[in-house]
Formats: sequence, structure tokens, C-alpha cells
Amino acid sequence: MLERIEGTGRISYICKLIYEAYRIPVFWLDTGGSVRLALPASFECRAPLQGSGSLLAEVTDHAAQQTGVQGCGSSSLPQLYTTGFLEQFILLRLPDGQPNSSGTVIIGPVLSAPITGDNAADLMRDYNLAPSQQERWLQYYRSLPVLSRTRWYHAALLLHTLVTGEELSVTDLLLAAPVQQSAEYAGDGTDLDLSYRRENEWLHHDPMLEREMFRFIAAGDKEGLLASQAAFSEERFGLLSKKSRLRSKKNLAVSSITLATRAAIEGGLFWEIAYTLSDFHIQHIEELNDIPAVDRAQTAALCDFADRVRDNRRSKHSRMSALCQNYIFNHLYEEITLGRLAEIAGLNPSYLSHLFKKETGLAVSDYIQRERIEEAKRLMTLPGISLSDIATRLHFTDQSYFTKVFKKFTGLTPRQFRQDTGNFY
Repeated sequence: MLERIEGTGRISYICKLIYEAYRIPVFWLDTGGSVRLALPASFECRAPLQGSGSLLAEVTDHAAQQTGVQGCGSSSLPQLYTTGFLEQFILLRLPDGQPNSSGTVIIGPVLSAPITGDNAADLMRDYNLAPSQQERWLQYYRSLPVLSRTRWYHAALLLHTLVTGEELSVTDLLLAAPVQQSAEYAGDGTDLDLSYRRENEWLHHDPMLEREMFRFIAAGDKEGLLASQAAFSEERFGLLSKKSRLRSKKNLAVSSITLATRAAIEGGLFWEIAYTLSDFHIQHIEELNDIPAVDRAQTAALCDFADRVRDNRRSKHSRMSALCQNYIFNHLYEEITLGRLAEIAGLNPSYLSHLFKKETGLAVSDYIQRERIEEAKRLMTLPGISLSDIATRLHFTDQSYFTKVFKKFTGLTPRQFRQDTGNFY
């Protein structure tokens, strides 16, 4: 039936349907970012913060960036966007080539759970805002609609289907969601240096739901993981810091990664690889300065564990290869000999060398070099470590040999790689 409504009328009709169905603000922007339609006609967004534009300007800038990244062509999948102050939006770029129905539809703002006085106070501290503003922020938050995560995802699916006529599942929506940084307020975020609470219960809910989600990680099933995660209700999350909403979110993320690490090990992932992944993701989360970025990083971490388990299960390597790879991974900073690997695997060195290359496609020495180069790349992201230090630590005989091997596996010299990643130490 929608095919009978052409051009501007069709998009306007879809926007009105969404607005009437959910009673949440809907905006239609043209390709230049100007508002063509706003429902309701007058909507009072939060006041701009010092150092940032208005809320709608922030979202339209995000929409413009997404259009630039995705390029021209048919319409994209819906994008889920959360601001640093927890307002949520859905953005859908309309198909190009139709002047009267191009641009971007934006739905929101909404909240996934009510903001309490304590929540607002935490956000004030996180973003270094005066406590005197708390009541004004609470009034603003109370004016926003609250939709559960599941209903919000289905609003995105409905918009996509009405515009494109194509079917889309929640899993497809989440798998397509890029891991992006939200716009951050330019103020100094409070970072309370609390210790990790890795053993805390992650969610206050039926434990069977939690077991199901981590079972998907143990099975290497990312799609199932995302579908299971989407069923959790935001208001059921535990509170792991009384002073900072951001700190609480970080603690929750750390706890979930800890549980995911155990699930991945149960799923067959080498324990040292699992713990190293855990350290990497936790360190990354600790460096983030807003709640949406923590949420996205947490989801990315859980998906990473599921992907690693899946890839590990798909590999056809024998127990011999697994033992050797695990030993190499754990002893990159030590001298590794074929004889020692043969002892670990319980095989003749010559037979081990033949079998290892047959299963991995690399000679033992090449595999060790490749893993050391991967470790060197990680070290290059850290401050205060020189290239010569890295070469020495990883048992390269001299700087020129390190450069030769590094270029063999990456196509770049170590110096070029460090410059490309923005690290000039």
C-alpha cells in the first residue's frame, strides 16, 4: 500500500506512523542536514553544553558522518546511537536518487530506563557539571519517553521495513552496528580510581538468562549471543558504584568480560589467549570516558570471545599444534627451540616440524616470528618503549633483522607502522 504514496508524502506518512505508534520525536532531515519534518512540531531538547552544540546538532553531525562513511547507493541499515548523556536515537539514511524522499530519518531521544536522582547525580559528577543543575536535568529526563531495549530495536526494524520493504532481524541489526565512538563532552570527566570488582554478580535477573548468554560464547555463536543480550532490560543491571554512573558501567563491563573469559576457556580457547584478550578489553574500557562507548566496547569484547572460540573450533589443528601454539604464545619473550616444542608435544623434532607446517601452513620458525611481530605491534601502541627495546625483548638479533622480519609480515617498517598508528615514542 505504501507504494501508492510517492515522494515526500510517503516518507512523511512513515514518520507520522512511527510517531503515533511510539509517541517519540521523529525528524526527517534533507541531505544538507536541514529539518524537513519534525514531530511533534515543537520539541524542547536539552540545553547545549559548553564546548558542544545542541543535541539535535550532535545527532545530525553523526548522521552526516555516517552518510560519508557508507557512501552512495541504496539505503543503509538503521544505526543505533547513544549520546554521552544516555539519550538514544535511531538513524536511517534514505535511498539516494529520489530528490523528494532522500535524506535521513531520526527517531528519538528516548531512554532505555528511567533516570533516578542518584543516576543524575552520578552523571553530573562524571561530566563535571554543577550539582545545582541536577534538578533541571532530572526534569528533562522525566520528559523523555522510556522504551525497553527490545521495543527500541523493534522500532528500528519497523522503520527499516516501512522504508525499504525488506525484512530485518534484531540479530542482523546488531551485527551490522559499527563500534563507534560517540561525541564526547569537552569537559573533564571524573575518573574515580576504584578497584576492579571482577567477582561481582553481573546482572540482577534469572541466572538462567545469564547462563544462556555465556553458553553462546562457549559455543562460538555470536548471533545467538547478540540475540540473547538484546533481551536484557537496562533497568535490571546492578549498580557497582554509588558515586559514578560511568564507574558502575565500567565495573559491570569488567565483570561480564571476566565471565566471558571463563566461558571462552570452557569452549576450548587457549587459557592464556583468553586471559590476554580479557586484559586487552578491560584496559581499553578503563580508558573510555562515556557510558555509550563502554556499552559498545563491552559488546565488542563479548563478540570477540565468541569469534575466537568459533575460529578455534573450525581449525583442524591437532592437539600437537595446539600445545605448540599455546607454548609459543606464553613464551614469546624467551628463547623458543624446536627441541623444547618437541618435548612439549612428545614427538621427534623432525616429525613435529613436518606436521606443524602441514597443519598451520607455516614452518615453526616462521610461526614464532609471526607471533613475535604481532606482539611487537601491541607493544608499539604503548608509550615509552623504543623500537630497539622491543626488538631486544622479543629476541631479534639486531634492529635491521627486526625491521626485515617486521616488513615481511606487515608490509611496513616498524617506524612506518608506529607513525601510521599515531604513536611516535
